[in-house]
Amino acid sequence: MPYFYLQSLNNSSSSHRLHATKRTNMNSPVLFNACTRILERVLLIGICWYALAGCNFIALHHNVEIYEQQVRLSGQLWNPSTQKSPVIVLLYQVSNQKKQLISYRIYHKPDRFQFMVLPGQYLIEGFEDANQDLIYQDTEWAAYYGAPSVITMEPTQDQLNLNLKLEPPGSIVLEELPNLASPGSRASLQLPHIRFGEIVTLEDSLFSEDNGRLGLWEPLRFAQEVGGGLYFLEAFDPKKIPILFIHGAGATPQSWAPLIQGMDRDTFQPWLFYYPSGLYLDDTTELLQHALSQMSLTYPFNQLIIVAHSMGGMIARAAMNILIQKGRAHEFSVLLLTLATPWGGHQAAQNAIDYSPIGMVPSWIDLAPESPFQKKLFETHLPPMFQHYLIFSYKGRRSALSTENDDGAVSLASQLHPKAQHSATKILGLNEDHTSILTSPEMMTQLNGMFKTFQKSKPGTY
Repeated sequence: MPYFYLQSLNNSSSSHRLHATKRTNMNSPVLFNACTRILERVLLIGICWYALAGCNFIALHHNVEIYEQQVRLSGQLWNPSTQKSPVIVLLYQVSNQKKQLISYRIYHKPDRFQFMVLPGQYLIEGFEDANQDLIYQDTEWAAYYGAPSVITMEPTQDQLNLNLKLEPPGSIVLEELPNLASPGSRASLQLPHIRFGEIVTLEDSLFSEDNGRLGLWEPLRFAQEVGGGLYFLEAFDPKKIPILFIHGAGATPQSWAPLIQGMDRDTFQPWLFYYPSGLYLDDTTELLQHALSQMSLTYPFNQLIIVAHSMGGMIARAAMNILIQKGRAHEFSVLLLTLATPWGGHQAAQNAIDYSPIGMVPSWIDLAPESPFQKKLFETHLPPMFQHYLIFSYKGRRSALSTENDDGAVSLASQLHPKAQHSATKILGLNEDHTSILTSPEMMTQLNGMFKTFQKSKPGTY
């Protein structure tokens, strides 16, 4: 049963599944562009169940059924060590008296840890990675949950008080000797396709249009067969500023090819975040935040540019919120550039929730107007080191069913949601539609200018 990807996604509001209330926040038309042009048009006029019938709904239904079986395993992490190094919390599955490492999380400060799992038996342990090598040594602070204790997770029953307090070296020794730096150890994880820092090319079949559609309609199959993660196009260079590109729903990193080809590769290095866009956005956000934690532990950087399209903009902003809430804002200067992001949601997603007789992609629930995900996006204020440039597109078409101006997929009212405008450092409009903005020469000129301005600023003062 392909649940390993979901176990890698710990999210702080996981109780918002389909069986709870109908979440509302349909923001990303990238979602529509990806399934087919027909799907895009159909969704935009609200007849989403017709489009679903043209896609692999049976597979979607099966994916959602598995997705909804998850339960939450969570607790408070305490680290009394004075060294205050990052702590790694590890999750093992126990079956037939054997333990298998299936997921882990890196915490730079004491925090609540959390994993999403299917019913079964589990073991939790953690250690302070004092030398930041991703390898446990018996000279490092460590802890088990319990003595250690096997945790039995029953269907529909979360366990939220599995607290973990690190003890001094010698008090606790982790007999599993976790080594996350070892390729063999990584291969043993049930996350074989979740990659951080792997060097690829944009032409890689990994980023095919078929895989983009798969990530939308069958996110669990995507996780099993494709995986995703955060990829490099070149070896990490500490002298270059990373630019993290985040695609929208149904898309892949290949959508960024024109922008990447036109950027200054002597000064900047592209990173690619790749994810199954059918998942709840909280889950995707947590994966992105985990990827950034992994990168900051492995590679030295203090400036980061994020360029995100459509739904990807919401994911990027949510991940920035987490970094700020965890007290890590002082570690980076961040320039967030969002393109054609539907901050106010999309009515077509709400129509899917209200009228579809056969179900929906989980991320649509987050893309409907006034969803919990959408509402909390602007509750966290950006500090001075985090700048947001809101870029909107307005070359749209008039619909007989709507009086709103749009870019062919997202309304201007949604792109220019008042809270998004209030939070933005700069707002720029371009006479492009929802997809042409990604290949626009004017867009490339504007972005390259923004990159250069950011590069000349001092870290922490931009």
